[in-house]
Amino acid sequence: MSVPSLAAVAILQESGLTAHDVHLAMIFIGIIALALVVQAIGILVVGSFAARLLHRVDGIANEVHARTTPIIDKANELLHELSPKITSITHNTEHISFTVRSKVDELGETVSQLNETVQGINGLTRNHIAHVDAIVTDALDATEEISATIQEGIRTPVNQVVGIIAGVKAAIDLLISRSPFRKR
Repeated sequence: MSVPSLAAVAILQESGLTAHDVHLAMIFIGIIALALVVQAIGILVVGSFAARLLHRVDGIANEVHARTTPIIDKANELLHELSPKITSITHNTEHISFTVRSKVDELGETVSQLNETVQGINGLTRNHIAHVDAIVTDALDATEEISATIQEGIRTPVNQVVGIIAGVKAAIDLLISRSPFRKR
């Protein structure tokens, strides 16, 4: 307490304060010192809690790091391993798509030609029927028999063509359903 006393004496000598004022100043200085001690203790307590919390968070971070590192490494390995395979699958899918597209275009041309042929045959048949009908108007029964024969001659190839087209369509559907690249 000698330091506050010396400070009080120094203040007393210069300003003419009374002993009562010096006593009050010492009380206030003591209160301030007590407040500083309480504040220092509070900071130490908060620092202690912060250090424990920091230690806990560091432990959790180390545990998370230890657990996630193998997963991240495995995912990275898997990505590097699958990358060429995915590229290969993409190229194969492109090639298959191009091939199927060209075959569908070829099939479309074939169907168009077949349709023109059937229309040509149909037109020729009608011309023949009209010609036969004009020639043999007096023999109605004979005309009906010839007409039935001609219709049967047209219907059989058309049915065969329709059967072939249905078979080709079924084969394409089967190939698509068994393709490992089809959508699931």
